[in-house]
Amino acid sequence: MTQFSVQQSKTPFASIDSMTEQEAPAFTATTLTELAAQAIRHGMTWTVFRPEHGVFLAEGNGHSLRLKAQQLLDFEIIPDPPPKSKVLDHLYIPSPLVDKLFFGILPGYEPFHLPNYRIGSTAEVYTTMSSLDPTGTATKKIRDNRHPSFAPDCLFGFSDIIPLAAPMLRQHSSTIIRLPIPAQYTVGLLTHKEGFVVFRHRLNRFIASPRYVTERKDAGLYAPYIAFWVRDKYSELTERFPEWEDEVLANKQINNRSVEFLDACNAAWDYCTGHLSNLIRMYGQNFYRDLMAAHLKHAVNWWHQAWNRMRAGEARDNYGLRDYIAEGMHLYWDYLDLVVKEMQERGWSKVPEPTLRDAWIVMVFRGFCWWRCHWMMEGQEMCVAPERLPSEYYEDSSEDARYLGEKEDEYVVVAKA
Repeated sequence: MTQFSVQQSKTPFASIDSMTEQEAPAFTATTLTELAAQAIRHGMTWTVFRPEHGVFLAEGNGHSLRLKAQQLLDFEIIPDPPPKSKVLDHLYIPSPLVDKLFFGILPGYEPFHLPNYRIGSTAEVYTTMSSLDPTGTATKKIRDNRHPSFAPDCLFGFSDIIPLAAPMLRQHSSTIIRLPIPAQYTVGLLTHKEGFVVFRHRLNRFIASPRYVTERKDAGLYAPYIAFWVRDKYSELTERFPEWEDEVLANKQINNRSVEFLDACNAAWDYCTGHLSNLIRMYGQNFYRDLMAAHLKHAVNWWHQAWNRMRAGEARDNYGLRDYIAEGMHLYWDYLDLVVKEMQERGWSKVPEPTLRDAWIVMVFRGFCWWRCHWMMEGQEMCVAPERLPSEYYEDSSEDARYLGEKEDEYVVVAKA
């Protein structure tokens, strides 16, 4: 067993002969953010993280890390490594953006002019939703529509913000797709098979209507129409990859999914991003933000309304899948007119209505693609135990960061035999 301890030192760095080249920098002079992220990357869970009191404790995966002000920190590693498959599945995507998720901070996609969103706690969810919908209507719906059989943080509909706002975090040609869980509730209609299947059927019905082409010609829009591309790309992914529609099948593989599958989903995400980027250039930098906000404002209703329709005998075709989730995606399509109206009220009345509808279709399909390129949890779990740390401890600027081991009265990791 190798043991490391923190001791006072007059120099900001110390020799760590027993650590690997990759591990050593994070445990010498390091920020709180780096220390927290490195521990979790090693498979540990923070059971105590109180920087204000100088007390830290992380354990798991055969490791333990303990630090208390004026006392020792122990970092213990069991010499026998776990099986290679387990090591692979424990890996997170290596990225500073991913580190934000450890603190419940969702990085926004900068080219779409999206900020970081704090979603790690219920209070932060309310604040974030209020920033997207200043009327407070959606936030009230989130409060009112919690389901009592789940934990209070199961915030249906709001979780769509994760695939809609985040950048593509998975690296091209890489199979490492695991992400930290940034919120208590992360899954939703954009992850489940029911959402995929109902979306496909509703999309085919939508563009098969004679009104689809007529409305676009009347608005001065000409083929090829992006919704046709979404339909064809969706069909291609379904034919090539059975795991495209089935999250249970996809989640049987975490960090060893097919590179071909991941690259195909990634390429489709890139194409959708290009289309939405063109709309932003044409109409204004807040176009996508408002589109996402308009969707979320109504998406938070689906759980409650789906059950109401089922109890009233008004549920629509579930295609042999879970009826309440399938009904939820039907409701998303029902909300499309409300999304268009919301966009017009937000000042986008000069954008043709068909363009707004097609942009919503592209946004949702892009969300599907994002989810298939990332993994956060196993199976059908709805609510999971917190793995994130309070967002106030995240340090985004190297100028503002607090370094452990930077001053004489702080601590530096040194190796001990």
